Amino acid sequence: MKNYTYLIIFALAAIISSCEDVIDVKLSNEELNLIGVEANITTVDQPTVFLYKTLKVDQDITYPGISAAVVTISDNATPANQIILTEDPAKQGHYVVPNGKNYLGVAGREYTLNIQTQGVTLVAKDKIAKVEPIDSIEVVPSQRGEKRFLGIFTYGKEPKGLGNYYKWDIFVNDTLVHNADRLAIASDEFVDGNYISKLEIYTDFYDTNKPEDRKLRLHDKIQVKQTSISEFAYNFYFQMINQSSTGSLFSVPTANIVSNFTSSDGKPVLGVFTARDVSGSNQVVIDQKIEDQLKK
Repeated sequence: MKNYTYLIIFALAAIISSCEDVIDVKLSNEELNLIGVEANITTVDQPTVFLYKTLKVDQDITYPGISAAVVTISDNATPANQIILTEDPAKQGHYVVPNGKNYLGVAGREYTLNIQTQGVTLVAKDKIAKVEPIDSIEVVPSQRGEKRFLGIFTYGKEPKGLGNYYKWDIFVNDTLVHNADRLAIASDEFVDGNYISKLEIYTDFYDTNKPEDRKLRLHDKIQVKQTSISEFAYNFYFQMINQSSTGSLFSVPTANIVSNFTSSDGKPVLGVFTARDVSGSNQVVIDQKIEDQLKK
């Protein structure tokens, strides 16, 4: 049987102590109070856009949403399909599809997000690549950590042709596990055209002296969405993972992550617009049989 190398990126906390130098970082006013955007469209979910103002690094408060923007999404079909989003009255800066309307992404199409706000125009584009259906998932003890922690594994075909990029969204009891240090992304660089068996996309590492920190517990319902992402989105998430681990011995310097948004005033924009195809998995309930496989 052939052995394949899986390129899958996880951010793990480095258990390393090191000497630290104190560096005085000077920030210019131009790098403060920037506009940030978190936006996405998929083949199964209505598009959402969160528009906000950035904060100083020492401000531990919720990002202030920006109201009264004109937010438009269109595709490259002929004629183009376009929709104007409306602000959610209950969530400042959150823009959604108006009630009674439907606007799902279509694999193969490129989408353009246009935002007009505070005298500037922000534009970003992303294309939806078709994703191969996920065959199944399983939850069993991980080989990482001597089978003390549960892992989530996927099975499925990787289609022929280099240039496929993936992101897995993991849901525990219908809630998305979305922290930067829990992102699971991959490219097909080393597995092009192969059937991928038992690819571990999530490991429930925790301090065994603090069992309350477990994320995967008895009777939890686990489901995974396998999604296609563009090469730009892959690189964006890769930077997120690197930045989430800043402070360790081998971490990269702290820096703003390059966005796919451009602004008419020439200022940088934080955030990303992603367009994804989605394949949902079966649901696994962690029963006593699974729990008993863990080494105590």
